[in-house]
Amino acid sequence: MSTIDELLKYMKKRDKNILITNIQLSDYELNVVVVKILSWLKLQHKRSIWIAQGKKTSFKPLEVNIRYPWCANLYQLIENEKLFRDYFSIKEGKFDFSDEVSEEEKAMAREKAYQNYNPQKHT
Repeated sequence: MSTIDELLKYMKKRDKNILITNIQLSDYELNVVVVKILSWLKLQHKRSIWIAQGKKTSFKPLEVNIRYPWCANLYQLIENEKLFRDYFSIKEGKFDFSDEVSEEEKAMAREKAYQNYNPQKHT
């Protein structure tokens, strides 16, 4: 579960060295990618709640298109950074957990993001 812990730690400290060692991304670029991942995980947990309530929904991968800069950066992170590569994958334009991640680990990651990632709402 260290990957989710590291993403959350990055959001608190804003220290790129927590997440990346092999590529160059600006603070802004990395922040956008981390926000996208944590927001996706949070939504996935909401889906698990809806599924438990009997609502017709399912888990969905995050669609990524390399034409968008944040998606290109996400591809770079998964290709070059072990922290991301061991936990996530992109197949056919869809970002999701790696095949090696167990269902239990996925559920824990979703819940951890849901409980601990609470961005301020700007009104």
